[in-house]
Amino acid sequence: MVWKRHTTLLMVFLFSVAIDCFPQTNCNVSSKLFTSGEHIQYQLFYNIGFIWINAGSCDFMVKESDWNGKHVYKLSAIGISNKSFESFFSVKDSFISYVDSSVITPYRSFKFTHEGNWHGVDDFTFCEEKSGWNITTRLKRNGKWKEPVESFTANCGFDILTSIYRLRCMIDSELKLTGRPVTIPLRLDDNEYKVYLTYLGKQNIKLHGNGTYPAQAFKLTLVEGTVFGRGDVLKLWVSDDKNRIPLLIESPIKVGKIKAVFRSAEKTLYPKVKPLSE
Repeated sequence: MVWKRHTTLLMVFLFSVAIDCFPQTNCNVSSKLFTSGEHIQYQLFYNIGFIWINAGSCDFMVKESDWNGKHVYKLSAIGISNKSFESFFSVKDSFISYVDSSVITPYRSFKFTHEGNWHGVDDFTFCEEKSGWNITTRLKRNGKWKEPVESFTANCGFDILTSIYRLRCMIDSELKLTGRPVTIPLRLDDNEYKVYLTYLGKQNIKLHGNGTYPAQAFKLTLVEGTVFGRGDVLKLWVSDDKNRIPLLIESPIKVGKIKAVFRSAEKTLYPKVKPLSE
């Protein structure tokens, strides 16, 4: 199940451009890098040498919504494998989060996973307290709901999708110290994990079929456990503009690599970065 594990890691990496540069006692941030209507599209590839196999697509979207009478942003991300690729491996993963539109903290989030013959639902409810958040986690596995699990975070350890939209704007802070890893708390299943993101500096990155872009490069080191394997390292290139959009994400597997390649962005808050002249 190497492909399944690394597909999960790739989705995690797409959703984990989350850098905890603010002090952990202050989890409120301003939505200064995105607005309702933003839509970012990616193409997913299996790449070996000069061979690129179109494996699927992934879309991120922001929309204004209502949650229990409160004005919120509905964040969503959907990854789907192409029909031509499904004979090898079938994926349809959906992430949905309802967040406070002013400070980008979550009220409720869902993950619907369909990977091969494996199906699951993750349902998180976040209730703010004075020193952090109480979290109720409900997991559906093998067609049955598990007993709810109560937990607490004081470290802004929110769901993956909320994290990317909250903290996409913080790449310019302490990560400028090249080589110093930054800890990222992530909530997966009914646990909070820590991964480490390291800034590698500015690079020009060539996207398959989409030109060369100025970018900032990072690597993500994953902690071994039930979700991550020993030594898993993923690479990320983020647009060198105010939008901070991930342009290329790659995860090595036993043979070849899995890659997510930026294709388009609509209704971004700032002008989009343009390809460099070839």
